[in-house]
Amino acid sequence: MQLVNFWLVAVAFLGAAYVQASSSNLRPIAVGVAVAGAVASIAFALLDARTRRLVQVAEEALQRLEARETAAGTLSEARLVERAHTARRARLFSYRIVIEGLQIIVAVLFISAGVYASVR
Repeated sequence: MQLVNFWLVAVAFLGAAYVQASSSNLRPIAVGVAVAGAVASIAFALLDARTRRLVQVAEEALQRLEARETAAGTLSEARLVERAHTARRARLFSYRIVIEGLQIIVAVLFISAGVYASVR
């Protein structure tokens, strides 16, 4: 979630910079800010995907530990991986879909803003 907070702050600053440059008729700066916004949104989406993969690696290790405990008959009631997968069943409202969708939409908006600033 910290990564998402950084992305939101970056989008807010870049959006404000784009509006200021655009309203001041500084087209090259507006285009540059729009490109930076698109690149930032794509970069944060890639970092989020990497973080998601690291979580999956940790889940795989935890599953092996839980399987060993089950075989030994000492499994606690936690079953964390199983509960996490159960919680993810509502795919439309999952963290990944919502945040990734927002990042893609914002990247497309920044690209569109850059094109608009360059042709107007």
